Amino acid sequence: MAAIIMLCAVGAIIVITAALCLYFLYKDGNCAAPQHIDHANSFIQARGTALYDGEGNIIQLKGVNLGNWFIQEPWMSVADVGRFDTGVYTQRRGREAMKANPALTDGQADELEQIYIQSYIDERDFKTIADLGMNVVRIPFSYMNLEKDGRLRDGAFDALDRAVELCRKNGLYAILDLHGGHGSQNMDHHSGDDAHFDLYFNENNRRATVELWKQIARHYRGNRTVAGYDLLNEPRRKPHRYGGRINFDYYDALYRAVRAEDPDHLIFIECFSFPVNGARIKKYGWKNICMEYHIYNLTPFSQKTCLNMYRMMHNFMAHKTPIFIGEWNAYGREKDWLTYFKYFDKMGWSFCSWTYKTNAYKYRRDKKFKNLYVRTHKGSENLNWGMFELDMPTVDISSATYEEISKAYRAAKTGNAERSDACKFWRDYLNGQHCD
Repeated sequence: MAAIIMLCAVGAIIVITAALCLYFLYKDGNCAAPQHIDHANSFIQARGTALYDGEGNIIQLKGVNLGNWFIQEPWMSVADVGRFDTGVYTQRRGREAMKANPALTDGQADELEQIYIQSYIDERDFKTIADLGMNVVRIPFSYMNLEKDGRLRDGAFDALDRAVELCRKNGLYAILDLHGGHGSQNMDHHSGDDAHFDLYFNENNRRATVELWKQIARHYRGNRTVAGYDLLNEPRRKPHRYGGRINFDYYDALYRAVRAEDPDHLIFIECFSFPVNGARIKKYGWKNICMEYHIYNLTPFSQKTCLNMYRMMHNFMAHKTPIFIGEWNAYGREKDWLTYFKYFDKMGWSFCSWTYKTNAYKYRRDKKFKNLYVRTHKGSENLNWGMFELDMPTVDISSATYEEISKAYRAAKTGNAERSDACKFWRDYLNGQHCD
């Protein structure tokens, strides 16, 4: 009798253990919520095709970009420049417009920029992101956020430090993304400067961006909340052209500048836009890197076909690195969101969607922006560019008073924004409601 009881007990243990194993296998392989992070021992490292945390566990980064924060973009900005120059907001043009505004002093312009940064994303936003179940944010910034007149600003890293600390406090990683280098690496508005394409060909700009990365790496060396450094956002060979060796030769200079100051942090190497344009990693001898792609599928192909193409091209190039989808969006189509989520989980790819919050005022009302950003997918009138969307008129920073600009910037907080369908799709996914 005792033997029978013992056998039953052992059998029960085996069944329970198997059930738990199946549960966790199912959970992790399909729709796993990211684990809470203890940064005390969690430098992220690339080994083969996977990312590992400080305890040697495979980790999949799942999160969102904090776009339009350090760099406002014209189609979702809170600011406008009226008739100044071309009348299209970029970070460089915005600074010039504020400098030319007779109602503002130079010091007030700097102060207003900080008011915006402190208002647009604050501590509550980091808590919201963590509560949703994400484990990382990608933070786009420009050299203009850190420098003025060719020198580091006083307190240059204060705002970024605050962001990184709020990540630490809420169990999130931060990816530091240089969205705009000196002279612009792509001549796109999101680099902060759509009037120049001088990074690669101007020795002063090349040297200044290398030096900036030395400063960043020196400052964040040893900081385990920082997942890694994204050296250049969407670098181009020519304006509106993809890829090219010159990008990666310069990437190599940036990589070596960082490694001279910081041997530990992961480095993200962007390939814009397809893996076949990627660098020959063995040629440069890069270590502890992650290849990064941005996927905005505006082609006739299905989302899954597009993703398979990226996977095959990556393998064809024999990159043999982890993959990070640094930007992507499925707009208003729930089915496409689920396709992305499930595919990323199946492949073990890390990812950050674009973006956490926008001001949708322009692309809801301005015909130029609406045509460009709404009608990208048939039947996707609800864009969902942001998980949270403001709908507030812009303020003309070339002529408004300090008080008017300050009021608008302070009002750009998430509490005044609407939750979009994208927020629901993310929440359902992270809560496991759409697992196979």
